[in-house]
Amino acid sequence: MTRAYSDAVLDHVRSPRGAGGWPAGTPEVVVGEAGDEASGRLLRLELRGDARVVREARFRAFGCAATLACGSHLAERLPGLTREAARGLAADEISRALALPEDRRAAASLAIEALRRALDSLAEVVPG
Repeated sequence: MTRAYSDAVLDHVRSPRGAGGWPAGTPEVVVGEAGDEASGRLLRLELRGDARVVREARFRAFGCAATLACGSHLAERLPGLTREAARGLAADEISRALALPEDRRAAASLAIEALRRALDSLAEVVPG
């Protein structure tokens, strides 16, 4: 069965934004991770910011095209957002922005889970 992905997903797959991560020990970097390789999906989101704003975001993804596109979408969307605005992002918003097929919308939930874990870590490291 061939899965039809939107142009937005294909664009993120072909040209991922913020792919990779920072070296260990880079100041002001926190990590949020969701999923696991054993299940076939893993998204690792790294945020760099301060008490108020997410300045940069990077990601690493293991899984389908939708998982990679969700990580790339967040890495592109997050810089400049306050922590509160970032926490307000929802899986439905990502699904709509990427026009994810119904059977791939769990990838957006995985991305939001990784984001919330990273934001929780940012709050611990850099209290607001």
